[in-house]
Amino acid sequence: MLTDLQAREIQEQLFATYRQQTNRHVPVHLPRKDFWEMVKRLLTTLDVQIHNMIRKHGADLRVQNEQKRQANVRHIASELARRRLVAMMQHAASQSLRMATSATDNATVLPPLDWQKTDGAERQLYTAIQTEMDRFKKTIGWQEMQDGLRGEMDFAAQTHKPGTMQLGDFTEKPITNQAPPDLVFEDQRPEPVDTIDIDEEDRIAALEWDSMEQVPMPERDEEDLTPPAPLPQAPSSEGRHGAAMELAPSATSVITDDWMDDTPPKEEEKVVETTPLIRIRILTSFDEAIATTDGSELMLQAGDVHNLETGMAQWLIDSGAAEAAPL
Repeated sequence: MLTDLQAREIQEQLFATYRQQTNRHVPVHLPRKDFWEMVKRLLTTLDVQIHNMIRKHGADLRVQNEQKRQANVRHIASELARRRLVAMMQHAASQSLRMATSATDNATVLPPLDWQKTDGAERQLYTAIQTEMDRFKKTIGWQEMQDGLRGEMDFAAQTHKPGTMQLGDFTEKPITNQAPPDLVFEDQRPEPVDTIDIDEEDRIAALEWDSMEQVPMPERDEEDLTPPAPLPQAPSSEGRHGAAMELAPSATSVITDDWMDDTPPKEEEKVVETTPLIRIRILTSFDEAIATTDGSELMLQAGDVHNLETGMAQWLIDSGAAEAAPL
């Protein structure tokens, strides 16, 4: 229950915040962090007062005035909540859709919200909206839609060794508000298949040559005893005549036309430089999120364990906000 002075103060703050939010497309600053909790207590206090007045004096003029006041407070609270939720949804969607899909694009970043001047429940809602936006973009293929064929040709999926784990697997709480990227392992990539174009004419000639060798020679008359003229070369060990072996296709080599080979050359895998990480334990909680090198925000709470880049980890250790926690 609020006193009459507290109830008047919360009501004035509610009406003033509504007037500021009416024509704004971003959430305005709230007068206190427990704003919505105090609005709920205000409505509860008015409800109890109305019941007490009805029980004591009946539904007189004072009760009607209090009921009008309660209805007005409920209407203003509902409109303010609706406008603030629309503003937060618009801010989160605009920020997410303006993010660059490739390293060469320049993203227009909106100014972040000041969470020190907003309600804690609103921050939880904003974080949930960001997570759902990332999931929606991944479902519809937002990166392919924006980059097109250029993105498919320039993008090379980074591969990892089998057994590689995400950084978030070593912490109890998520490191960032964004979903972790999918890992592509080396053994999951399909092996390239070399296709060799065989000359069809050489293959047919080899088959015809084999069939001709299998045809028996005609028998000669006994009177014709003249031996045939010797051929330039003796028969080979494989049964084929040496004079025609130069025309026969090789049994071990295959004739290919390099200019007909449409197989694109294999691209060399890019070597990705990894930044060394240091495992630290947070000693002091931070009210605001800190920006990491990849552009994401990270909330640090006392007792959390994170694997961070060397520069950021050393800065937290030197400032006394964290300590080294090697395994």
